[in-house]
Amino acid sequence: MISFTMNLLVLLLPITYLLHCFEEFIFPGGFINWYHSFRPFLSKQSSQYYIKVNLIGFSIILLISFSVFFFHTSYNSFLIASTFLACNAIFTHIVGAIQTHKYSPGIFTGCILYIPICVLGYFLAFHTHQIMLSDLISDLILGSLYEIWNIRKNIKKKRLNETI
Repeated sequence: MISFTMNLLVLLLPITYLLHCFEEFIFPGGFINWYHSFRPFLSKQSSQYYIKVNLIGFSIILLISFSVFFFHTSYNSFLIASTFLACNAIFTHIVGAIQTHKYSPGIFTGCILYIPICVLGYFLAFHTHQIMLSDLISDLILGSLYEIWNIRKNIKKKRLNETI
């Protein structure tokens, strides 16, 4: 039953990515304008930039899910990917909505899909001895690096703007 649940989570990850993009860009949409108000130093990015970024992201998530599900590779790549998405939900959407005092397109799917899939994935993988504690810690760190880098970059940009 647990391996069925893990495999279901693995298969759901690319689907949740598409649902998340749907919320951000189609219904209700408005992510690009909101994101530029949250991270103004990225306001020069075009809509094509966000299309490319999400196509690359989706391709990576799909490749990982395909590899884990069909070739039974380690769950580590899935956990890193799900951590990346959960961190996006937390540090972009939740923190961003708090800071901007506005709805962040993507917050709903991030909170009800990305975060629970990540938490449940770690719980099941660790509980069933699919990963060791050292793997769990490494996966959490690796999956968080992009958002940590984004936060650091944002702090530097704010400091630079304050000195000007």
